[in-house]
Amino acid sequence: MFYALTSVPYIWREHYFRDFGSTITHWPGSWRAVYASASLEQRGMVNPTWVEAASAWQVKATHVYSDVLFREFMLAAFDPQDFLEHHARLEHRRLQRVRKIRTDNPPELPSLPDNIPRVDAQHTTLDMFTDIHARPNQPCILVHATDDWPCQTWSLDYIKAHWGKRTFQAEAMRVLGGAYVDYARSVSAGSPMGVGACSIPDISPFYLFDSEVASQEPEAASAWRVPALVGRCAIGAKGAGIDRDIDEHTRADLFSLFGDKRPDYRWLIAGPARSGSGWHKDPNMTSAWNAVMHGTKFWMMLPPTTTPPGVFVSSDQSEVTAPASLSEWMLDFYAETKEKHGRRECGGDGQLLEGVCHAGEVMYVPSGWWHLVINLDESVALTQNFVSVNELSAVLAFMKYSPDQISGFCTDVNKASVFDEFFAKLRAYDTALAESSLAAMPRPKRSEPTRRDWRQKLCDTATDTPWTLTDIVDTDELGDVPWS
Repeated sequence: MFYALTSVPYIWREHYFRDFGSTITHWPGSWRAVYASASLEQRGMVNPTWVEAASAWQVKATHVYSDVLFREFMLAAFDPQDFLEHHARLEHRRLQRVRKIRTDNPPELPSLPDNIPRVDAQHTTLDMFTDIHARPNQPCILVHATDDWPCQTWSLDYIKAHWGKRTFQAEAMRVLGGAYVDYARSVSAGSPMGVGACSIPDISPFYLFDSEVASQEPEAASAWRVPALVGRCAIGAKGAGIDRDIDEHTRADLFSLFGDKRPDYRWLIAGPARSGSGWHKDPNMTSAWNAVMHGTKFWMMLPPTTTPPGVFVSSDQSEVTAPASLSEWMLDFYAETKEKHGRRECGGDGQLLEGVCHAGEVMYVPSGWWHLVINLDESVALTQNFVSVNELSAVLAFMKYSPDQISGFCTDVNKASVFDEFFAKLRAYDTALAESSLAAMPRPKRSEPTRRDWRQKLCDTATDTPWTLTDIVDTDELGDVPWS
């Protein structure tokens, strides 16, 4: 039992970061082997054979039973593709019953839910995109938007071949590109036995999310592109010819006024199946685009005012609490989310948007929208956050009323002064735009005191001070229970 409990990946992963915390230069097959390698190297006893043995060595534990270990194994074996296809079939059957279809040619069974509008970038004008999506703050998937991008060849193999010796940031892990690709392929979905047939893969694989590639690697900088519909904003643009083009690009990304001091805004992201990002809003109330270069991503989206089930947000929205892994949230809360916010025909309120982004497609994520992203297979993508004229008022309000939540700037930046600095630059660029955006800036809602139930009061009074149950339970909470 001791062996079984100490064989789960997070035990060795957490101890590695606690004891060593250094950059991972190679991936020998498991977190246990990574820890063994670092420990041997620290002692000057580097021996590849021992490290390989640490990865492959196993003890038969036929009679060990544990709910904890089973759940770890189940989450590690989670296959998002099969899971989503199963739920799509259930929804299809329900729709057939609701619509009472009586035909010899029933509609084709959907493989995955997909109700996010698709926009053909080659046949959509900038004004059309602005009127239908950007100004009303509505998501969409842009197709044929990356057909001429040089970075279309980027994949995990490309990262290993071109940036194998470069250090990347993958959430809490610093890792060389080649080592990350080996890691990603050892934790593929539906393969709980992993490398060496004894290693349970991470239930929440680390996601490569690096903001420095485009600025530090000349090859990446030259190949990086921005979708034309997102990279221009004609609202209020001035001048003609080249001057107007420059102004449209500036209005599409007003954070460019910060120059070199702007917050992090573009990232290379990559990962295996099951990796991704849990429910969140993009930083600083910015909008974003996410272009898939390789692989397939599944997206779930909810409007800014609709908090996803299983996600708990503090009153000032500064803290978001959710299940630790995407697999856990999908298994525990996906069905509830579909029931509450799915199709109206199935009893939901119709707010939930779901869709699949394939290679070459771009997701447009408007300001403030909740979104969850899970990779259905190996994926490499580019993403970029921006502030256009359309979401400028919301960004200004965020900077002014929630300065402690501003992120992405250098650590030495005074967050309390970011609003004043940005507004000064905005006014110098376009006084009329600055003043109109300030006037349209939403004011913070006055928070009404929330009623604390007896459970919260119980936590507050759990001290050495004597108390009784009647001190914390209100009369109207007693109901028909015979308390006395």
